[in-house]
Amino acid sequence: KHIIAQNASDITIDIVIPTGAMGNIAGGYMAKQMGLPINYLCAGVNVNDITHRVLETGKFYRSNEMIKTMSDAINVQMPYNFERLLFYLTGQNHGLVNGWMKTVDSTNKLDLDKTWHEKLRQEFRSARITDEEMCNAMKRARDELSFFADPHTSVALSAAEKLGYRLFQPLGDEEESSIDTAPVVAIMATASPCKFEETVTAALGKDGWDDYFEKSFPENAKDLLDTEEMPPTLYRWDKDMSLDDVQKVWEHHSREIIRTKFDCQVG
Repeated sequence: KHIIAQNASDITIDIVIPTGAMGNIAGGYMAKQMGLPINYLCAGVNVNDITHRVLETGKFYRSNEMIKTMSDAINVQMPYNFERLLFYLTGQNHGLVNGWMKTVDSTNKLDLDKTWHEKLRQEFRSARITDEEMCNAMKRARDELSFFADPHTSVALSAAEKLGYRLFQPLGDEEESSIDTAPVVAIMATASPCKFEETVTAALGKDGWDDYFEKSFPENAKDLLDTEEMPPTLYRWDKDMSLDDVQKVWEHHSREIIRTKFDCQVG
């Protein structure tokens, strides 16, 4: 929707990211700290929503259970990269973050005070997405954008809509955002739909999967479908072997696999 002039140095961008352990969003925040012109980093989460809850309430509480979803790569009860995010949010305050993490380790929860919660919300936004909303976003991306999205990218697409970024045509009483005033937004696509036949089929139907397979399935991935699967490799640690011995044996074994199976040498 947006065309950005090459000399538009005053333009900032919002990025919506499928979020589980918070690795990508923490990396994005590091990039912002280094000068990348990012405004908001937005977390699209599924119903395992600790990231959304801490951004909304300041309460970083571990969930009692993991809920199975169709976007299972971002099913997370306790996102370990939150520590990295807090480290940069606090201006690299080791002592403060260390104290917070000790509280998390001992209680599985942390209550950010009002000041730090507000600082968090100045940098980050979030939306919680159900499986139904994810599937709807996948359908709309195909139908309106001619784009086949994987389930996790579809979480981000749906989160973007829920946060007010108009990616799709308005539904019902929705008003379309003005292109002159709407923020510039990017959606991070974190995987290929080719890995998620079951979920894509559930969202788009068998005809939808077949259409994707015919038009957009990566050719190198198609080649793998007819490739014989390698048997699992067993790495043994005999009880009379030292750690150094085990590491040498395993390294030798790994190098032999690379040399014989993939016809290449490793230094």
